[in-house]
Amino acid sequence: MKKMLFVFNPNSGKARIKNKLVEIVQIFSNAGYDVTVYPTKARMDGYKYMIENMHNYDIVTCSGGDGTLNETVSAVLSCSDKKMPIGYIPSGSTNDFANSLSIPKDMELAAEYIVEGSLFSCDIGMVNKEKYFCYVAAFGAFTEVSYLTPQYLKNMLGHQAYILEAAKSLAALKPYYIRVTADGHKVEGEYVYGMISNTESVGGVKGLAGSSVDLQDGLFEVTLVKKISGPMEFQQLVTAFLTQNYDESGSIFSIKAKHIEVECGEGVNWTLDGEFGGEHRNITFDVVPGAVEFMMKQKTK
Repeated sequence: MKKMLFVFNPNSGKARIKNKLVEIVQIFSNAGYDVTVYPTKARMDGYKYMIENMHNYDIVTCSGGDGTLNETVSAVLSCSDKKMPIGYIPSGSTNDFANSLSIPKDMELAAEYIVEGSLFSCDIGMVNKEKYFCYVAAFGAFTEVSYLTPQYLKNMLGHQAYILEAAKSLAALKPYYIRVTADGHKVEGEYVYGMISNTESVGGVKGLAGSSVDLQDGLFEVTLVKKISGPMEFQQLVTAFLTQNYDESGSIFSIKAKHIEVECGEGVNWTLDGEFGGEHRNITFDVVPGAVEFMMKQKTK
């Protein structure tokens, strides 16, 4: 009998897993898994538990938001003895990466996809050769929203909580003068937002990184938004995102790359998969091709 470690965040996404836990475990058990269930108690608690115990299992499944998934991926990649398959049941407020993987919001259906699915290799990002991120690293406008939004607001309002917090940031868009080198291409200037991503949606909005995202191509999308000087440039920016025609917008720089270096004259706060990733003046990003394998129903191209 195969052994599964099931780690879940009991407070994620309005705590709805509490009403589905028995059904989910039953699905795994009916598929022949011996399941160990571990509810996380605090940030990084799941990571520590997985590091200490994962070697005893054949697959690790997690349920929670992007932070829980990041901890799981980081734990799997930190254990070099074997490449552990990952199952994912999203329960957060936005679940961008789950949407990119076509994992359903219905938690029982997501569990069925795990036991009926096959392995899907996925690229993962590495920061400064030491930390991992699943789908997005970002700085600037609105990036603090995900980790500063109070948990009680997330539980009450879900995705709307992020919108409310983001609205508070509109009046305080601070530009950063940065220099970016992406696979030899260099650009510098004042930017209010930047992201290195491997996802079809960010903050619940599809298409921010363009329409040619491939989670297995060994490349991440680099998107930079210049300082907005007035209403006209803001309208051009919105139009560019809606049409995904960045060439005609002077406000957006977009390129695919596997190695990215970012330099800034001052400390810049970064988020990694929606969690605070530290303040950096110089930071590097690398793609780790096919780093992890998700057990899921295969995406249709």
